[in-house]
Amino acid sequence: MNCLIVDDDPLICDLIEHFCSKTEEVSSVLTTQSGFEAVTLIQSNSFDLIFLDFDLPDITGKDILKVLNKETNVIMITSKSEFAAESYDYDQIVDFLVKPIDFSRFYKAVQKVKIKGIQENKDVVERLFVKDGNKLVKVDLKEVQFFKSESNYISIVFKDKKIMTLMTMKDLAEKIPNYFSRVHRSFIVNLNEIEAIEKGNILIGRQEIPISETYEKDLLEKIKLLN
Repeated sequence: MNCLIVDDDPLICDLIEHFCSKTEEVSSVLTTQSGFEAVTLIQSNSFDLIFLDFDLPDITGKDILKVLNKETNVIMITSKSEFAAESYDYDQIVDFLVKPIDFSRFYKAVQKVKIKGIQENKDVVERLFVKDGNKLVKVDLKEVQFFKSESNYISIVFKDKKIMTLMTMKDLAEKIPNYFSRVHRSFIVNLNEIEAIEKGNILIGRQEIPISETYEKDLLEKIKLLN
């Protein structure tokens, strides 16, 4: 990712730049201590990620957010821990770092941006062709209720039919959009088809699907993003 660091504290700029140099996801970095210069750089460059100080002396981080398009990924830098709630008001903000910043928290924020990019790329895929016996069958992913692993095969379950294909859950997970979520070693569900969640189970039609502890947190985070 091409990154821009915007903070009026040169020590913070140096620290974030140093952290970026230790992170393989970051390929290039520009830094500035001026909000106005940041706006100029944003208008003349393409950045995948911006580390943005919330409290700049010349122009606020809020003002800079207003000139960014919604696709720009931003990690806010702030000394105010209460900023967490306010950050949800801005589409561009993926995460925020509260000073003092340590590497593990920085790295976690960068990984969120990486995952977001992968998920957005997957969202454009709406169909797959899978082998069913001796023929290739088109699968409209929006119509799929859930996938179930059965030995070396996967059952693709719709409201009115089921297709069996030779595929692993790992291969499948890499091909499907973000509105699917793995909830168990044997199940991947379409979040849009969930009717209820209770007592460790998901209800889709007449099917009760178990939720394992391993995947529960990821499931709840994805559901939150859909709301």
